[in-house]
Amino acid sequence: MSEAIYLACDFSGIQRYVLAVKSQGQAQAKRLRARSFLLELYEHAALAATFDHLGAAPADVLVSGGGGFLVRLPPGTAPDSLEELASELQRRLWKETGGEVHLSMGWDATPLGARAQMEYRKRRPGYSILQAGESWDLNGLSQPPLGEPCDVCGQSPGQRRVVDEDENSLHCENCLTARRLGERLTDWQWMRRSAGQGQERALGVGFEPVRDRTPGSFRVGRWIPLGADGRGPMTFAQISGKARGDSRLAVLKADVDDMGVRVGQIADEDSPEGEPYQRLRSFSRSLHTFFVEQVQDMLKESWPLIYTIYAGGDDLLLVGPGDVMLDFAGSLAKEFESGPGREYGPLTLSAGVALVSHRVPIRNSVESGEKLLEQAKGREGKNSCAALDAVWAWDSHDEVVGDGKRLAAWINDGLASRSLLHRLLRLAESDEPARTARWSYQVQRNIRDKRRRGAALVGWANRTMYYLESDEQLAAQATASLRYALLATRGS
Repeated sequence: MSEAIYLACDFSGIQRYVLAVKSQGQAQAKRLRARSFLLELYEHAALAATFDHLGAAPADVLVSGGGGFLVRLPPGTAPDSLEELASELQRRLWKETGGEVHLSMGWDATPLGARAQMEYRKRRPGYSILQAGESWDLNGLSQPPLGEPCDVCGQSPGQRRVVDEDENSLHCENCLTARRLGERLTDWQWMRRSAGQGQERALGVGFEPVRDRTPGSFRVGRWIPLGADGRGPMTFAQISGKARGDSRLAVLKADVDDMGVRVGQIADEDSPEGEPYQRLRSFSRSLHTFFVEQVQDMLKESWPLIYTIYAGGDDLLLVGPGDVMLDFAGSLAKEFESGPGREYGPLTLSAGVALVSHRVPIRNSVESGEKLLEQAKGREGKNSCAALDAVWAWDSHDEVVGDGKRLAAWINDGLASRSLLHRLLRLAESDEPARTARWSYQVQRNIRDKRRRGAALVGWANRTMYYLESDEQLAAQATASLRYALLATRGS
């Protein structure tokens, strides 16, 4: 009897596709919601096509979510049928996204071999569309004249004008569809494959929304802050206005550390006897449930001002008020550590939190969050947060943010001035030999009521002065607390 074949699939260009939304045309948040949802729908559609064409079933899915999946196919699956499926899905995705998103599939007798083949094919995006046999497909290499481009995406011909009371922009059909879809998504929580055409279609597969969880359904509801009237979603400007002090929007980008390595370890630990790769299947579902369901429930119950752009697999992208997001980041790390991190450890999470103006295009703000996430993962041991021009381990997060809040309270109580904190921050960031002496002078001269109400502030300042000489990491955390206080006490 032939051995099973493992099929690995991955979508690339995801972040570029989701964030390819200009500030023109208004309704940025609606189009972001729609594009994020469509990417999730493409993944489910590709899985459905795999079930239909290759005889697999939902129980055969080992890993899914976050823009890819790994499926155990029935023994004897013909390589020709796999190649045919991969080419057909690539062509459909190419057409529906204008070549912005690519799908790569690889297959082998082992999960790791399938992933290796997939990575090889990923380096040849669009090969089945642009190459016919041994030669280039010249028709695939050219596109019709663009004409006047869409004001929103800048990539498709604008077809008609949409006139709102505050808008008169040229839209292409795709952006109009995304806008309408983004409006409807606020009312959808679950979706399943439709037996007919369905309300939404992706890669030729129909889907329909359902009220509650049903067999075969998947959650699409993402928490969205609502305005004062409880109807329309809050804009990014309104969300940033809820921040304490300076009206900063925070973009949080988080994912699991060394995810690929851990998947390989769990696959090796799994026994191939009985139900193959049961622990790997459970691991994937647990992670996806954490980000797609548990985190969304956290936002709804305790953090209603935070907006979800993307959540799935091992990945999270959120927007919220600056100080609120920093508090949430600590809670997120604790929930992860006590959940999937403990059950499937060693497993850790890192995050970058970028504090930006709401006027900055969201794609640029997310790029800032991505760079901070890379800094967090670059710290030894990872399992870190990067924000406020510093990187720290999660077990220091409460201290960094807590000290920032205490410093802000001391300023508001009149024990110190913002100008003193500015001077201390400049000294902490300098490399001059006399910085600790100057630090001590500023503290002694400018902190009021040092022996009574100001004693705690003096204690913090003296500890930080010691860190400046002896512990670079703790000194960096103290400067992050200073930046937090300055933002929290700054006028809008």
